Amino acid sequence: MKNKIFLSVIISLLFFTVFTTTAYSKNDESGTSSLIFLKFGSDAKAIAMGEAFTAQWQKSGSAFWNPAAISGVTGAQVNLTHTQWFQDVTAEHFSAFAKTGENALGLNLSLGKVPGIEKRGEIPTTEPLDLIDAHDVVLSFSYARSIKSKYSLGLSVKWLYEKIDIFSANGFGFDFGGIISPFAGSGNSAIENLRFGAAILDLGSKIKFKEDKYPLPTQYKAGAGYSIEKKEWQSNFTLNVDVVKPRDDDTKMHLGTEYELYQVLSLRLGYQFGYNDKNISFGMGIRYKKYAIDYAFVPYKSDLGDVHCITLKAEF
Repeated sequence: MKNKIFLSVIISLLFFTVFTTTAYSKNDESGTSSLIFLKFGSDAKAIAMGEAFTAQWQKSGSAFWNPAAISGVTGAQVNLTHTQWFQDVTAEHFSAFAKTGENALGLNLSLGKVPGIEKRGEIPTTEPLDLIDAHDVVLSFSYARSIKSKYSLGLSVKWLYEKIDIFSANGFGFDFGGIISPFAGSGNSAIENLRFGAAILDLGSKIKFKEDKYPLPTQYKAGAGYSIEKKEWQSNFTLNVDVVKPRDDDTKMHLGTEYELYQVLSLRLGYQFGYNDKNISFGMGIRYKKYAIDYAFVPYKSDLGDVHCITLKAEF
């Protein structure tokens, strides 16, 4: 009983802190963060659903969106994701999760590359001196604990590395998150699948690059999710909503939906409010026994191009 009260208080405080931050914070530090690669999504399902994933307590359980989510893993799972951004920018993600009892552990390795950056000297020239690449590496370890399928708290510890030309920087970051499903097991089908989540991502000290120090792109997130299951149709409909406040940008809102049929085919749609260059996203997923493949597509309004993401998953 004491554990339930303690977890309820902790998650409620986390949700309140994130919500008040997203609701009342104003942006006065635009463009001042380092390691923007940390904002790149790492799962095709979440990206297709508009990245509204803070309260998504489910088997794919990527700690990228909320470290508490990995408590939804059953057994062990491995995910591989490739994201193709515009202008040949790429991101690769490997994640593995395992759960024993009420404890879940996760490992994630992310690699990002931005090729073809023009290098110029102090004196302006019509042609660049050279073309260089930027590389980002994120290695993180996650831990989450769930209590009777209603509460979950999670923590991720990250080692961060960035290199541009011959210059490099490294540091550490932390994620904290919680998910609560207050009506789980109540027997009331109308509210049993209602969930709430909150997360603070990429907290940490400033990263020194050359002679200057830059803060991490911290994000404060609060979200809710609701699922409707129709057993006679073997289908499931999910609706998620997130409010996101980046440290270096204005507050955003994300919406995401998924319709799953026969536990085989999933259709997904998302919409993001507050962005100048993107809003809609969509995708699909196909599952066969313990294997799944997910795809997401995000069209951009500008002439930069579009984003394609594909994820392979296997459960053991």
